[in-house]
Amino acid sequence: MPESYSTLFHRHVAASFDKQLHLVDLVGELNWSFKRSTGRLSFGDRFHWHVHILGTEAYDSNTWLWAWANEASNLPAELIQAALAMKELGERQQIPEFTTAQLPLGDINGHALSLIASGVCNANGYYRGPYTGGAAFFMIQDANFPKQDTLPLARIPAVFPQVISALEIPNHKLAFLGYLQHYGLDGVQEEDRVVVKASGQPVLTAVFDAQNRLTQLEGTIKPET
Repeated sequence: MPESYSTLFHRHVAASFDKQLHLVDLVGELNWSFKRSTGRLSFGDRFHWHVHILGTEAYDSNTWLWAWANEASNLPAELIQAALAMKELGERQQIPEFTTAQLPLGDINGHALSLIASGVCNANGYYRGPYTGGAAFFMIQDANFPKQDTLPLARIPAVFPQVISALEIPNHKLAFLGYLQHYGLDGVQEEDRVVVKASGQPVLTAVFDAQNRLTQLEGTIKPET
C-alpha cells in the first residue's frame, strides 16, 4: 500500500518529538554555529555534530525550499543527503510534498517536514537555525550523539501527552502506535484502548474516544531516580 504524507507524519511525529525534547535537554540555551566546510553543527564549545541540511524557510516569500532544490547556495552533495532521501521517497510513493521544490508555509512547514524526515532518515534529531530572513533546518546524524537513557515504558507516558498538546495531530491512536513501533513495543488493540504487556501483565494502557483522541494514558513503570 502506498505511503502518504499523513501516514508518515503519524508514524514518526511522536518519536521525533521525543528526540527533540532530548536535544533541548542537551543544548539548552547554548549558542549554535554551522561550518559548511566540515558539515558540523556546534553548540558552544560542548557539542559538535555532523548534520545534513534538509531545507530552509524564507520569511519574505513565506515558503519552504528543499535543500536539493537550493541551486543558489550551491550546496555540496554530502550536505543534502537527507533531503535527497526524502525526494527519492516522494518519487517512489508519489508524495508531492517531498518532490515539490518550494512549498507555501502553513500546516506543512519546516518543523512538520523535519519531524517526518527525522524518523525516515533515522536521525538523532533536527535543529532549526534562524538567520536574517529565514531559518535552516539541519538533520543531526552523528554516531557520537548522546543517547537518552530513560526506559521507553517510563518515557512514553510522560512524552506523549506533550506531543498531542504541542502539535495538531488528527489521529492520536495512529501516532501512539507509531511511537510504540519506534521503541519496538507491541501494542495490542482492545476495543477503545491500546495495551502493552510484559509477562502477561499490562504495563502501558492508552484509551481513545470514537474520534481516536487520547482520553487516558497510564503506565506502571516509573522513571529511574
